[in-house]
Amino acid sequence: MDERSRHREFEERFLGQLRARALTQVHGKLPADEVAIQPTPEGVDSVRAELGRLEVYDRDMVEKLAGTRSLQMVFKRRSFGGLFRKTVSRVRVRVLAPVAPLLDNETPGPVGREEVLDALARYTLLRKKDQPTGVILASATGFTPEAQALAEASGQPTVVLMGGRADGGWDLAMPAPVAKGPWAALFELETGDDRLRRLMRHLNENANLVDSRGMSLDTLAEKLGMSKAEAEQLVRQACRSEPRLMTVAHDGRTHICRTPFAEEGNTMSIWSRIRKLLRMKPTTTERVRELTSQRVQIEQQRFELDEKVNALEANERQMIQQGANAAAAAEKKQVAGKLMRLRRELRRHRGQAQLFTQQIDIIGTHIHHLTLAEQGKRLTLPSAEDLTREAAQAEQVMTEVAVNADLAANIEVTGETPLMAEEEQAIFEEFNQVAASQIGAKPEQESETPDAAPEAEISSDAPTRASAKSPPEEPRKEKGESASPEAG
Repeated sequence: MDERSRHREFEERFLGQLRARALTQVHGKLPADEVAIQPTPEGVDSVRAELGRLEVYDRDMVEKLAGTRSLQMVFKRRSFGGLFRKTVSRVRVRVLAPVAPLLDNETPGPVGREEVLDALARYTLLRKKDQPTGVILASATGFTPEAQALAEASGQPTVVLMGGRADGGWDLAMPAPVAKGPWAALFELETGDDRLRRLMRHLNENANLVDSRGMSLDTLAEKLGMSKAEAEQLVRQACRSEPRLMTVAHDGRTHICRTPFAEEGNTMSIWSRIRKLLRMKPTTTERVRELTSQRVQIEQQRFELDEKVNALEANERQMIQQGANAAAAAEKKQVAGKLMRLRRELRRHRGQAQLFTQQIDIIGTHIHHLTLAEQGKRLTLPSAEDLTREAAQAEQVMTEVAVNADLAANIEVTGETPLMAEEEQAIFEEFNQVAASQIGAKPEQESETPDAAPEAEISSDAPTRASAKSPPEEPRKEKGESASPEAG
């Protein structure tokens, strides 16, 4: 899909979702009883003006570009039992799409502050009663920080910016009173299933990290573009829907990881909770989950230690260069003392990292063996006696079928009679006679062809000369004369 089609698809999807959200929430969370939605011309007018500025006079191009569709949503509330309807909000909706990059089918950048101000200036030209109280602007490539700051500090009209994310989510920028008020429900275009799919997409993209030391909740919240509390709630929902996912706490931080296999049935049954409270012997799945938690914690410790080792190695290289550039012996001695202490510290960290690596290898091997044993128990396979017995039966069946097939081929009865065979043989002889007569006629045609070829060439190459000097006509033969050649 090219950039024009992608932005066009984004525009249709955004307007459709916002329209559906407004219609479903007018009787719910929004402080309104009804909404009237109608198209407006500012979108297509803006695109045409931009094409005129770029000196592009192509009517078909307007239909190919995004940003031509815009809406007005008028929210009203009934009063006095429905006798009166009061307009509580008049909202204009539009998608901003940079025209110049889309003409060249290039990927545009985020929409900046100037583009947002230009879009808002169009609404100031309207009549007082038609001016909106709120403006919703969307972009498939998002908005710059300056544009988002403009929306967060907006007053009248209230500006809400909705930028599309690469993973299908939304980046919202709006004033704080709107974000905390009831109108925030209008901009929740994602359902719970959509958010869960986005979470699983990020976990699958970082599968190596999730399967080793886990992904921290802070990193995951940043990738999802939501707060830490929302990300934590979404992670707990994912752990309930996907039994292999689990959370591990380390140094006050939550990490999400994945165990090799999960408990059959529910993620954590009541019986499992009772057994854990009574401190009974854990099952294989519980042992694997516990070992996975230990491995994640050790992996995280080794990762933090690796960062310290990298920093110490960088300081070591810097000190070596500093000692090489030192001119005085006292300065070199001072640098050498620091380098000795640093290298001792570096050796300690490397030894600790080696210990972590060995512990991870041991736990990983034990998890692998437990996983193989449990998977072998869960799947019931046929025994050697069953395989031998079924193979013998299959071989016997195949032998009987082959014998019956040979017998059927030998005793097949046809409906052909001796008279039909003689008639068929006569037809074959007739075919052979016709073929022999056709072969005998071919040499006579080939002998006549060379004499006629020169005449055809003469007539085609020089038609005027052929008409000037025509060959003498042969005398016509009488009916009684013979056509046989003369004797020598």
